Amino acid sequence: MTLRPQRLPIRLHRGPIMLLSSALLAILLTVYFGAWAVSENVDARSLRYVDDYGNSNSGSLDNDEINGVEHTFLFLCPLH
Repeated sequence: MTLRPQRLPIRLHRGPIMLLSSALLAILLTVYFGAWAVSENVDARSLRYVDDYGNSNSGSLDNDEINGVEHTFLFLCPLH
Protein backbone atom coordinates (compact mmCIF):
# COMPACT_ATOMS: atom_id res chain seq x y z
CA MET A 1 0.00 0.00 0.00
CA THR A 2 1.55 3.29 -1.13
CA LEU A 3 0.40 6.73 -0.23
CA ARG A 4 -0.29 9.16 -3.00
CA PRO A 5 1.39 12.54 -2.65
CA GLN A 6 -1.08 15.29 -1.97
CA ARG A 7 -1.08 18.30 -4.25
CA LEU A 8 -2.01 21.76 -3.15
CA PRO A 9 -5.40 22.85 -4.41
CA ILE A 10 -5.30 25.19 -7.36
CA ARG A 11 -7.22 27.81 -5.38
CA LEU A 12 -4.10 28.68 -3.39
CA HIS A 13 -2.39 29.75 -6.61
CA ARG A 14 -5.25 32.08 -7.52
CA GLY A 15 -4.87 34.22 -4.39
CA PRO A 16 -1.88 36.34 -5.40
CA ILE A 17 -3.22 36.77 -8.94
CA MET A 18 -6.57 38.01 -7.63
CA LEU A 19 -4.84 40.37 -5.21
CA LEU A 20 -2.60 41.84 -7.90
CA SER A 21 -5.42 42.20 -10.39
CA SER A 22 -7.57 43.98 -7.79
CA ALA A 23 -4.74 46.36 -6.94
CA LEU A 24 -4.10 47.06 -10.62
CA LEU A 25 -7.79 47.74 -11.25
CA ALA A 26 -7.90 50.12 -8.27
CA ILE A 27 -4.88 52.02 -9.59
CA LEU A 28 -6.34 52.26 -13.10
CA LEU A 29 -9.68 53.51 -11.82
CA THR A 30 -7.96 56.08 -9.61
CA VAL A 31 -5.97 57.41 -12.55
CA TYR A 32 -9.04 57.46 -14.83
CA PHE A 33 -11.32 59.30 -12.41
CA GLY A 34 -8.50 61.60 -11.29
CA ALA A 35 -7.82 62.61 -14.88
CA TRP A 36 -11.54 63.12 -15.42
CA ALA A 37 -11.74 65.50 -12.45
CA VAL A 38 -8.59 67.34 -13.51
CA SER A 39 -9.80 67.78 -17.09
CA GLU A 40 -13.08 69.22 -15.79
CA ASN A 41 -11.14 71.73 -13.67
CA VAL A 42 -8.92 72.71 -16.58
CA ASP A 43 -11.95 73.13 -18.85
CA ALA A 44 -13.71 75.25 -16.24
CA ARG A 45 -10.67 77.49 -15.87
CA SER A 46 -10.30 77.89 -19.61
CA LEU A 47 -13.96 78.93 -19.87
CA ARG A 48 -13.31 81.74 -17.40
CA TYR A 49 -11.17 83.40 -20.06
CA VAL A 50 -14.14 83.81 -22.37
CA ASP A 51 -16.03 87.03 -21.70
CA ASP A 52 -19.76 87.68 -22.10
CA TYR A 53 -19.48 88.53 -25.79
CA GLY A 54 -17.71 85.31 -26.68
CA ASN A 55 -14.32 86.93 -27.06
CA SER A 56 -11.48 84.81 -25.81
CA ASN A 57 -8.75 86.57 -23.86
CA SER A 58 -6.13 83.86 -24.17
CA GLY A 59 -7.88 80.99 -25.97
CA SER A 60 -6.58 78.22 -23.79
CA LEU A 61 -4.52 77.69 -20.70
CA ASP A 62 -0.77 77.80 -20.92
CA ASN A 63 1.29 74.91 -19.61
CA ASP A 64 2.41 77.15 -16.74
CA GLU A 65 -1.16 77.39 -15.47
CA ILE A 66 -1.53 73.62 -15.05
CA ASN A 67 0.14 72.36 -11.87
CA GLY A 68 2.20 69.17 -11.55
CA VAL A 69 -0.56 66.90 -10.26
CA GLU A 70 -2.90 67.93 -13.06
CA HIS A 71 -0.21 67.43 -15.67
CA THR A 72 0.65 64.00 -14.24
CA PHE A 73 -2.96 62.78 -14.25
CA LEU A 74 -3.51 63.99 -17.80
CA PHE A 75 -0.25 62.40 -18.92
CA LEU A 76 -1.05 59.01 -17.32
CA CYS A 77 -4.55 58.73 -18.73
CA PRO A 78 -4.56 58.75 -22.54
CA LEU A 79 -8.35 58.90 -22.64
CA HIS A 80 -8.50 62.48 -21.34
